[in-house]
Amino acid sequence: MFVKIENAPQARPQTGLDQADVVYEAIAEGGITRFAAIFQSADPGDLGPVRSVRPQDPDIAAPLRAIAGYSGGVAPIVNDLSSVAQNLSADTSAAASAYHRTSDRSAPHNLYATASKLWALAATPYDSPPLPLFEYGALPAGATPATPADVPLSGVADVRWTWDGKAWRRSQDGAPFTVTGSGRIGPTNVILQYVQIVSAGYEDVAGTPVPSAVVIGTGKAQLLRDGKVLTGTWSKPSRFDVTRFTTTDGQPLTLRPGQTWVELVPNTASVTVTP
Repeated sequence: MFVKIENAPQARPQTGLDQADVVYEAIAEGGITRFAAIFQSADPGDLGPVRSVRPQDPDIAAPLRAIAGYSGGVAPIVNDLSSVAQNLSADTSAAASAYHRTSDRSAPHNLYATASKLWALAATPYDSPPLPLFEYGALPAGATPATPADVPLSGVADVRWTWDGKAWRRSQDGAPFTVTGSGRIGPTNVILQYVQIVSAGYEDVAGTPVPSAVVIGTGKAQLLRDGKVLTGTWSKPSRFDVTRFTTTDGQPLTLRPGQTWVELVPNTASVTVTP
């Protein structure tokens, strides 16, 4: 299941995000970021706030052959995503009952989905397990110590990942990144995938240009795992291909089994990884 989750300040703390198997983060208009969260191995219950799709989403979702939960989006992206995933957005009559609004936040930051209700609507071929997104195994040779990694995704989205001996803990804009309840984001792996950011060719309702992360092609990648960092390369030849991450000598950039976050980092960003 592929679900779009908001990350504007009004959306925090999010619900269910800590239960995602994989989370992609990319900049959106105005420099804020938005998440594409993938759920398969655990039922997060309610999750959100759910928001609209973005230009790179069809390319991320295509290898999954997944159901897609979201709310809104410009017609070209919605149509594009619908061609590679089952459209279970809040805008469809079939899936509307899987969503609800809460009274403790103002719209549009109060729309939530119930995972079990979305899963129940999955139709063939979108009800089958997806292809593996990563390869797992021992940490490849050549990794160096890494405690914090500062990842300035934009001028208004400053992310830090800090290894605490068990997981990578996320902070944003100097504050711990939590979820509702007592949870805090702490994936096993963090992948920094350096990508080109281009204009999607249109603006949002406020007149702000909408950026698009280019995830087809190749570029630099860094893997954070086990308190270490390893530099390599990412490659995705076409939309339906799974992104392959390799070391500098072409071997698989293997992850430790567990939750994984993929940061779609602008290739102009100045990332700092400190031993």
